[in-house]
Amino acid sequence: LVALAWRRGHSIALPLGVLAFCLGFGAAELQAALAAAPVLARKLGPVMVEGRLLAIDPLPEGARLVIAPTHIDRLDAARLPARVRVRLRRDDPALAPGGFIAVRAMLYPPPAPAMPGGYDFERQAYFERLGAVGFALGPAAARAPPAGAGPGIFATAVAALRTGVTERIRAVLPGPSGAVAAALITGDTHAIPPVEAAQFRNAGLAHILVIAGLHMGMVAGIVFFAVRALLALVPAIALNHPTKKYAAAAALLVSFGYMLLSGATVSSRRAFVMIGLMLLGVLFDRLSLSARAIAWAAVAILLMTPASATGPSFQMSFAAVGALIAFYEAMRPRLAAWHRQAGAVRRFGLYLLGITFTTIVTTFATMPFIIYHFNRFPLYSIAANVLAVPVAGFWIMPWAILACLLMPFGLEALALEPMRFGIELVAAIAQHVSSWPGAVVDVASPPPFALAL
Repeated sequence: LVALAWRRGHSIALPLGVLAFCLGFGAAELQAALAAAPVLARKLGPVMVEGRLLAIDPLPEGARLVIAPTHIDRLDAARLPARVRVRLRRDDPALAPGGFIAVRAMLYPPPAPAMPGGYDFERQAYFERLGAVGFALGPAAARAPPAGAGPGIFATAVAALRTGVTERIRAVLPGPSGAVAAALITGDTHAIPPVEAAQFRNAGLAHILVIAGLHMGMVAGIVFFAVRALLALVPAIALNHPTKKYAAAAALLVSFGYMLLSGATVSSRRAFVMIGLMLLGVLFDRLSLSARAIAWAAVAILLMTPASATGPSFQMSFAAVGALIAFYEAMRPRLAAWHRQAGAVRRFGLYLLGITFTTIVTTFATMPFIIYHFNRFPLYSIAANVLAVPVAGFWIMPWAILACLLMPFGLEALALEPMRFGIELVAAIAQHVSSWPGAVVDVASPPPFALAL
């Protein structure tokens, strides 16, 4: 229909809408079919679970293992879940993703929502192909690969890299600071103690712990300007080569690696697509950050993982970025005039003003989704972000990048120790702001039609 309308010179808006509708529901059906896997029907155990270790999530106490089982007692092959998640009471440094293990455990079906309309872990587990959850009754033991088992797949290799980086960070920075540093570099937030995590949420700083546009933009920006500055030091390169494009290519590669290292969550994928479009714009001399870029990012994510549209991460990410693009497109002439007339001190003041604008815009844009999904709203997030975001941008993230560069040489402590100072400062800001009277307002969930409005 689109081709026919295009050929005859008619408007393609209506057939294009029908095409998008069909693509969306087709992608949803496809993802649901591909994710289908056996799910445990009832409590099972104690049983021996054997299989490939896919991922290790460190916790404040112990660890959580994701296993692709090859054998579970009292289950035949047709009823074997694709993945099982088991909690260990003690972390075992000898375990590594990609290897085969055996662990004695109690297994349960993924739990349904605790209350009507609450968080639906059962649905989330379906799309993660997680057929059972439970806890270990003892330590996990290594096993030899079964006959015919091939080497670890690419995802397992990435999981092993994430686990290794997280362990090395926490070895240098034990305690909450190391857990936050691991969250900023590898996206692993499970080890952050509940008290510290609650303080970040209540201060409106939870977004600092989740790798998204803020972190991806900082990493890409730091790499871009660092590479371009280094190339500018060599006259033969600076005068004869497009150093700006070389810097954009380097930033694109590092951003892609950062997305993989962070676990390729919805927020990090969205951030990478948008940053990638900007950097490709530099490479092809068509730099543009507009509503079109966020639309393409949404199309890419929804075609790959349409189920993410119902989650708070997708909704809040795109609401925030869409509102920011609309705001700064409207304010661009005035902000440009202010910058042209500003000295160094005034430019720093404008940077703080930009953080304030950004926080206000994202706060109002994400407010309906925060209330709907989490039933609470932090009132002092503007003050907390004005204080914490400059620390993250100018201090924490540059040291984080340097730590990753030094890690192959075993020198990551040289960067992680200064990074600790910034993390502790941001944590102190979160603790102080969250202690103010009325820092968080508890709100009942509105009906779904209110969220649609």
